[in-house]
Amino acid sequence: MEKTQKGYLILLMLVSPLLGLITFLKNKNERVLLFFGVLFFGISGSLYVYKTGTDGNTHLLNTKQNYMDMTFDVFLSQSYDLLTFNAVSNLTKDIYLHCISFVSASLFGIPELIHVFAGLILGYFFSKSALLVLQDKLAIKKSNILIAFIVLFLFDRSLGALNSIRMWTGMWIFFYGTFSYACTKEKKYTWVVLFSIIVHFSYVIVLLPFILTYFFKYKTKAITIFYLLSFGLTINFATISNLIPKTSLLESQQKSNVIDSEDKAKFFEEKAAIASKVEQNFYIKYGEGFYTTYSIVGLSFILLFFFNNKTKNERFNFLLATGLGLFAFSNIVTFSPSLSGRVKTIASLFILTATIQLLFTLEMYKLSQNKIKLFNIGLVIFLISSLPMFLFQLSYLIQMLSFFALIFPQISWLLGSDDLSIRDALGYLF
Repeated sequence: MEKTQKGYLILLMLVSPLLGLITFLKNKNERVLLFFGVLFFGISGSLYVYKTGTDGNTHLLNTKQNYMDMTFDVFLSQSYDLLTFNAVSNLTKDIYLHCISFVSASLFGIPELIHVFAGLILGYFFSKSALLVLQDKLAIKKSNILIAFIVLFLFDRSLGALNSIRMWTGMWIFFYGTFSYACTKEKKYTWVVLFSIIVHFSYVIVLLPFILTYFFKYKTKAITIFYLLSFGLTINFATISNLIPKTSLLESQQKSNVIDSEDKAKFFEEKAAIASKVEQNFYIKYGEGFYTTYSIVGLSFILLFFFNNKTKNERFNFLLATGLGLFAFSNIVTFSPSLSGRVKTIASLFILTATIQLLFTLEMYKLSQNKIKLFNIGLVIFLISSLPMFLFQLSYLIQMLSFFALIFPQISWLLGSDDLSIRDALGYLF
């Protein structure tokens, strides 16, 4: 792309981020897509609408209350506590958010910059991940089913990850690092994987089943059996509690997220029962939960036929082996509903991308027309069942982003706390 064209596209992005997104996605140059992907996520971070009760608003309030007057000495002292997994009172639990909060509030004096910095970093790793999945396939003709899977992939915890900042940014970093290492065997990507732990400490736990699965990725039958058995397996927290380091941070997480007593089990059951009775739109009620519990599981059963095929498909086997291994792990650690649910979401990403890789290389398996037809029917059923999840992600975005993401984002910057989301604006108009 010429410098003049690039300049015009940057200007267009500043006039209308949405129109800029549509325009740059038509480009097939990976460097251009990466640059504008990062820019779009950064601008979107500046258009985040802070609503009471959201994770993003909680992060902003925390930044305003604890970082505006923080000195560098205090920042370093608390950074050490975070790196050694010792909880810091009233602060974030991860060094990543601690750093961008300090830079935004203490150095620049603008707490809202936390979502701009978070957007730039998320945008980089999400764009790199998307380009890795679609590598060398940007210009080829794609079937409608493949396009639908790619769209689902692009909406799966992508821009919406800006709300929580840490967990799903960590997911994209973890995904990019592990997949890149599997493709290239270059040691530099191990540092990328370790960076995911800095973004969210829970990736220390996610890394354990990943390493185990990685070493057994060619043992497809063993992984398949373990995956199938995991739906009937579980472990008690008491059996592993002695293996967990005793730090203040980990102990505080155990108190709020781990079922380690009958009273805790009853509390979580009552909490789930109350949540199920709340009136919600169908795509909220049956979106993510149905997707990870049923849709992805059904898709994985279809993919198992290819996973245990003699055809050697390195990328597909790695992605599916990782997805199955992580999903099996999530089935086993039900003593922590939070951990189990998050790992299941990460596993679902690997299984979804395994399907995209399979569709790119389907001719390797030399299937008959009847088998291809049955395979496509299975994929269509999965896509239909995933529609609530897609609508949930879409609704999430229109509640999170300013109306001025459509045109003149500068108005959003001037309005500040008086800004309105796309959903709010549509409500006023219609």
